[in-house]
Amino acid sequence: MDIDASGWQGVFEEPRPTKTPDLTKAPVSLLFFASDLLARSFAETVGRRYDLTLAEWRCMMVLAARPGLANIEVAEASGVDVMTVSRALRSLEQHGHLARRADPLDKRRITARLTAHGLDLYRTVAAGGELMPSELKAQDRAQLSRYLKSIIASLR
Repeated sequence: MDIDASGWQGVFEEPRPTKTPDLTKAPVSLLFFASDLLARSFAETVGRRYDLTLAEWRCMMVLAARPGLANIEVAEASGVDVMTVSRALRSLEQHGHLARRADPLDKRRITARLTAHGLDLYRTVAAGGELMPSELKAQDRAQLSRYLKSIIASLR
C-alpha cells in the first residue's frame, strides 16, 4: 500500500529565522535580576543570621514606620500579597517580634505593631548595612531610589 504524502509538503519545514529581541538588558529584566540577587543575598546573610524571611522583614519595615496597621494595609504598603503578609505576621508574632490586637473602634480589625524585641531586631538589621551593596555610592543610592519610586508610582 502506497501512502500519498503530497499534501504534507511544506508542513515540516524549518521556520524562517526572525530577529528575536534580546530583552536581557532591558530595564525590566535588569530589575527582575537585581531583585532576585538582593533577595538571595538577604536570605543568605540577614535571613540566616536573624531567622527572618524576606516577607517578614518587609512587614517589619512597614510596621516600624507605621505601627498599628491591619494585614491588608501592611500588604498594600509592602507590595507583598495578603496571604504572605498574614503568614509573615503570624511568624513574627510567634517569635515575639510582633503584637496584635483588636482595634478599639472596630473589633473586627486586627492591628499589628512591633514589640520592643521586634524593634530591637529591626534596628539591629537596619544598622547592619547588609541590605544594600556597600559599593553603591550615596549619590547612586539616591538616584536609584528616585527611579524606583517613579516606577512604583507608575505601576500602582
